Amino acid sequence: METLNKLANSRKSKAIKLLKKYDFDSWLIISSGNDPNLEYLLCTRPYSTTVALLTRDELIVLGSSLEKSIISMPHVDTVMTYYGTKELISKLIDLIGRASLEKVLINNAPLLKSSHAAKILSSHEKLLKSIGMLYGTNFSDSHNFVFKLRSTKTNEELLALESAVKYTIEIIEDIFENKVKIGVSEREIAAEFYREFFLRGTPAFDVIVAFGEHSANPHHTVSDKKLRLGEIGYVDVGLKYDFMCSDITRVFFTSNAPKDAKAVYSTVKNAQDGSIAIIKAGVKARDADKRAREIIKENGYDDKLFSHGLGHPIGVEVHDVGPILSFLASPTAVLDENMAVTVEPALYFEGKYGIRIEDDIIVLSNGVKRLARSPEEPYVIS
Repeated sequence: METLNKLANSRKSKAIKLLKKYDFDSWLIISSGNDPNLEYLLCTRPYSTTVALLTRDELIVLGSSLEKSIISMPHVDTVMTYYGTKELISKLIDLIGRASLEKVLINNAPLLKSSHAAKILSSHEKLLKSIGMLYGTNFSDSHNFVFKLRSTKTNEELLALESAVKYTIEIIEDIFENKVKIGVSEREIAAEFYREFFLRGTPAFDVIVAFGEHSANPHHTVSDKKLRLGEIGYVDVGLKYDFMCSDITRVFFTSNAPKDAKAVYSTVKNAQDGSIAIIKAGVKARDADKRAREIIKENGYDDKLFSHGLGHPIGVEVHDVGPILSFLASPTAVLDENMAVTVEPALYFEGKYGIRIEDDIIVLSNGVKRLARSPEEPYVIS
């Protein structure tokens, strides 16, 4: 709990500094379980409608009386509760009026832009703007603020991410060694991962386990398919630990796997290592993806078989705020120090098999810190 408190305070302090930098009085989040920015700021996850008001001096939270124990975190300065919609509106009016705030950020964004900040419900936005008219409060879109806040990570967040990755790798290795056997089903292996993740935190996303031809699907839905000799499989899993998400993909072979699969694995591994080698602060986000595709083509494969981007930011969400490592990234998007991203090249052969390896890294001023390193050779299930 102590490490989580430090992480929460680091986020709070960073947000207050940005409020001062951008000359805003406060950041107001109102969420009914739909806005991860509330989870980011509170380091807890209430499900009822909850309001967090971060000023330059304090963090005030207004939440359901049924969830008082959830929202009473050590870094929250003032906890207010309500029971029923009428009391929520009444106390929200009182909160905004007493705070005497003129310039307030709310989680909205221009149309079709910055979805990470466009989380406010239209009914909540109308309510806030109606209240604002009473007190002369001006509400502004928070998309630029949220991007700056969440795209780079605090030291405390990076330590939590490092732990999340460490535990994820340990769980994968244990399950590969002790649970993955010929005849076991995808669903049975997924259940093992869920069990282990809930013992340490929560799953960062729905577990993916894919055997045989299912491995050619980047986003396979777990099924009752059983593992057979001669097949390749992969798991794509992540642990949310202290509100930071890992995201790791590992491949395994069974005896008599396709003869060409080892060369494919080697190509994908080289594409990962080669793309990571050029990553550092200041590098364009699309350049790492470009390098991975160059290596794939140099090894004789069509890069169209690599059907998605090279990676994405990770943080409080598994697909977090920040530039994506992709050919779709803006030409002006660059990587900054203390960004955390995945690197996950792949080759998919429809109806046969696919190979994807994925590791999590931290961008540094002169390179990267690899939180995990995929094996040079695939796991082999006997």
